[in-house]
Amino acid sequence: MASIPFVYNRTPGKLEEFIMKLQSVGAPEKMTTDYPKQLGFGSSHARGFPSVLRYAGLIDAAGVPLDPYKKGLRGGKAGRALVGAAIKQAYKPMFDVYPGANSHADSDLVTFVKSNSDLDDETAGLVVKTFKVLCKFADFDGVSGEAEEDGAGSGGGTGGGTHHRPRQRRDAGPGGVTINVNIALSVDATSDPAVYDAFFAAMAKHITGLSDGNA
Repeated sequence: MASIPFVYNRTPGKLEEFIMKLQSVGAPEKMTTDYPKQLGFGSSHARGFPSVLRYAGLIDAAGVPLDPYKKGLRGGKAGRALVGAAIKQAYKPMFDVYPGANSHADSDLVTFVKSNSDLDDETAGLVVKTFKVLCKFADFDGVSGEAEEDGAGSGGGTGGGTHHRPRQRRDAGPGGVTINVNIALSVDATSDPAVYDAFFAAMAKHITGLSDGNA
């Protein structure tokens, strides 16, 4: 296997502080090696921060911020997913071997780095620490909060469980208030299909009432 040109920084703690700072300032038109100094990071190692962001897919080869930077670092959960997607692409060989690389044991990741490069133990460790710093600003779940909420706890068969009633939306018109309702209902385990028929019939009746504005 060809050697992978991993990126690393010798001050990963300061790199984390730098990325946190980026979340509270406007994105530059172009990030140069001097940009960290403008934000108060004047060490020689800080000049390498842009190369880490470039490797991670947050800025392009010219230093221009990409969507994972502009929309990701300050975009809440959805933004963190953008950052996560960029990191997964940048570190694809690592994620191919360890799908949960972002939370995997550092020792295994160091072994992976050494096996795919000519880096020594110390430098391979810095590669992993740099990678883990980037991961702190990303979401790798791949599922939106709404999807998780709607799908959690669903039961099947005759074993009972929790059934989530679809979220209803009611718009009050211009200048009004939009209300979202999400209700979780439970039914005891039973082998009698009539119980379930009555349960879902009642749900359908009340959902229709909400949709028509009669509830």
